[in-house]
Amino acid sequence: MKKSPQPLDETLRLSALEDGIFSGVILPTWSQGRACFGGILLALCSRATRLLVSPERRLLSINITYVGPVAPGSIEVRCERLREGSSVSHLECRVLQDGKPRVVTIVSYGTRRLGSLDMPRIELPNWAGEPGAGMELPFIPPLSPEFTQHLDYRWEAPYMPLGGAETPCVRGWLRPALPATLDEAQILVMLDAFPPPLWSQATAPFPASSLSSHFQMVDAVPTANAHPWFYYDGPATVIGEGYSDVRAHLWHEDGTLVAIGAQQFADFSGRT
Repeated sequence: MKKSPQPLDETLRLSALEDGIFSGVILPTWSQGRACFGGILLALCSRATRLLVSPERRLLSINITYVGPVAPGSIEVRCERLREGSSVSHLECRVLQDGKPRVVTIVSYGTRRLGSLDMPRIELPNWAGEPGAGMELPFIPPLSPEFTQHLDYRWEAPYMPLGGAETPCVRGWLRPALPATLDEAQILVMLDAFPPPLWSQATAPFPASSLSSHFQMVDAVPTANAHPWFYYDGPATVIGEGYSDVRAHLWHEDGTLVAIGAQQFADFSGRT
């Protein structure tokens, strides 16, 4: 099936209703199964909270809990300033649908500070290869989630869905199919766009859903290239009792580590 990519910025467009309250619309093509892609919800919370803090403060982290599925269509985004410190701002951001909270996030922004200690960043792995190198899989709904048509993936075999990997891990290059604003919101979409690592060991598709996530921004995104590739390395550390996780790193194509993330998934492979 032919892809019909949509500009990311169009989906992330919000209309202000009043202070800290916004409305938006998510199209069905940004869904996975019956619910919207979680990375879009993360990015919307980032865009909304960004409007309430000083531009001098960068996104430090975002914690998200999926209370319930968000269906494609109209949403309301509500932000509340929890604390405005001298160097760090904390906000709560909720995505509501039909008047009910579906997503709850805690978002932290901060100014750059001079510390007495530092450590080298984890380097882009040698196995990553050249930006954009890897296998391109066909877009075949419903096997392929609808939202993946808006993104360009280059998978590293066997660390891919149904890849027969010996260890649970997903790896590859990724970027929006169409150029988009290179900001924190785009990074969150990239960091959330890969499937759970246990899919790399699966022999047949099965449903899994995110329960909660913690994403941390590391370094500023280089802007020399307006449409760069990002490399994702996401191994699992715990799988069992119907749950699994991922500990992911995301690098810019120039080798800059831009973000890290941890997610917990519900695994429905044992459902009969």
